[in-house]
Amino acid sequence: MCTELVKHPMVDEVICAGRHIERAKKFAERLRSEKLTVMRVDMSDIEDLRRAVKDVDMAINAATYFYNLRTLKACAEAGAHYQDLALGEPIEEPKIHLYDALMKELALDQDFKDKGITALINNGMDPGITDAMACHAAHTMDRVYEIRMKDCDIIDATEPISTWSPYLLWRDMVAPARVFVDGRFETRPPFSEEEYYRFPEPIGVQPCYQHAHEEIVIMGHYLRDKGLRYVEFKMCGPDMPYAKAIYDLGLANPNPIKVKGVEVAPFDLLVECLPKPLSMEEVEQKIREGVLRDEIACILTDIIGERKGKTIKATYYAILTLKEANKYMPGTTATSYFVGIGAEAMTELLIEGKITTRGVVSPEALSLSEIEAYFKRLAEKGIIVNEVVHTPMA
Repeated sequence: MCTELVKHPMVDEVICAGRHIERAKKFAERLRSEKLTVMRVDMSDIEDLRRAVKDVDMAINAATYFYNLRTLKACAEAGAHYQDLALGEPIEEPKIHLYDALMKELALDQDFKDKGITALINNGMDPGITDAMACHAAHTMDRVYEIRMKDCDIIDATEPISTWSPYLLWRDMVAPARVFVDGRFETRPPFSEEEYYRFPEPIGVQPCYQHAHEEIVIMGHYLRDKGLRYVEFKMCGPDMPYAKAIYDLGLANPNPIKVKGVEVAPFDLLVECLPKPLSMEEVEQKIREGVLRDEIACILTDIIGERKGKTIKATYYAILTLKEANKYMPGTTATSYFVGIGAEAMTELLIEGKITTRGVVSPEALSLSEIEAYFKRLAEKGIIVNEVVHTPMA
């Protein structure tokens, strides 16, 4: 996000902030932009967080959703725009239902409206682009009945590569998957309801499984008045059967077991053994060495609804490869570029005044013109959202 934002003519300064100041400094040395500065901020310290957002126009939480709520409150107090990339339980109440976490964020809506500012929540790849796809369908269909999302990632590498936080990924992997059914939130077992789905080429047929993801709650809230009956999210790709085997064997069990007199949670051991996500320098090095050969990432949403009295199906999808991502931004994976640009494109539109909706808003709450401007900006950065409308059924 910083790499793109410093290029924008309306941006005067970008502050890369976090607890690990040395990482921020290393990134700043790589970027070499006079607009970029670094700052140490500990988001677990509320006063430190308040000081950090006090004199900025906008704060983006690209760290973790654990700190969404406190950062939202700090921005509302400071009169600063806000953005985050995901929804999750706040650190203050880690055991609440995800829907309640969303409601706590939306409770600040009037605070942001009163100050004429916007909080763009759930705005990365998925959630983010997936939600924008659903929003577009909601604006162009009279009714929306079913939303079925799929995230597929195929990595060609000579060693294991993590494109995302292993902890957050596997936290979702082992959690019961949520589905929205006729106005209610239900759960399904992890890795359940196996499906072989044909993705657009060059991906082809891939195994898919139910997966815990926040869009179920978000879309269930925003789109239920459109006649919504069902929402699901599945994780897909050739590695998923191996992940299922790890789960089935109990190797991702979060509960401690005793091994040779030592108590250890298999989940903790698994996460510790998995590789950490690569830095931009490490991505470039792995590509040069022939270790990371390619990656294909895809987000796809099938939506069934009604238009002019006829049932129709629309498929939205975006595909990105490692080579394409590195053409636009060297040192990125397809996944990291998807997530970062998914958020940054929306940031640009807010800066330029093309996002005018105020308050706390997920992409589902934006106008059709705002969503279309978002898709256009994504396309300019190499992420093309395709829409295929299937023949209406009588």
